[in-house]
Amino acid sequence: MKLNPLKFKAMELREEGKSYGEILKILGLTSKGTLAAWFKNIKLTDEAQKRLKNNMLLAYKRGLFEFNRKRTEDIIIENSEILQKYKEKVKSLSSRDLMLIGAALYWGEGHKNFENGKQAYPTVNFSNSDPDMVMVFMEFLRRVLKIPLIKIKPSVYIYPGMSYDKSVQYWSKITGVPSDIIPAYTALSRASQGKRPKNLLPYGTLQIRVNRRQEFFKIRGLMDGIIKAAKL
Repeated sequence: MKLNPLKFKAMELREEGKSYGEILKILGLTSKGTLAAWFKNIKLTDEAQKRLKNNMLLAYKRGLFEFNRKRTEDIIIENSEILQKYKEKVKSLSSRDLMLIGAALYWGEGHKNFENGKQAYPTVNFSNSDPDMVMVFMEFLRRVLKIPLIKIKPSVYIYPGMSYDKSVQYWSKITGVPSDIIPAYTALSRASQGKRPKNLLPYGTLQIRVNRRQEFFKIRGLMDGIIKAAKL
């Protein structure tokens, strides 16, 4: 009895450890039932079973890799779409918006050196290394609290190995304060050098001071107002 050439080839491929899906693709067939019938009485050798197992594992890994790659691409696209959608929700900032944002920033990043009214002369003292956050806080000081630029005292704290000039010039551009009146200090001792990644804070940290107790209490009042409103 003459053996069907397709069946013969399918059996050869099966002996090589090919999966049903691979055999269907190679031979241009569509029915796994046909293959099941052809292979009904085939007993694979140990070597063939081993090859089949390895091929199935490789196929699984390839499929998993492709799934993860596609999933990662989809997540990146989704993240970008969400970011853009919510970015567009902020059309502009009113004075009230900026007032609340500035108070919230100080709440998180400012020196709250006033407790129970014991200190009569606290000052505004805000520190951060994020240029965007610093820029927004500066706008809060100027536009909401109406503090003249000359009354805002920034200072730069850098780490060993950083350039004083580059750091001062950088923060001068962010704040609008002339570089020649911005002092810079080394924040860490030589013994600490190398323990902090150099690219973590490439221009150090900026501290903004306003030596006027009234401004501190304005911000403290805004913070208390936010707390009270949140409880309503």
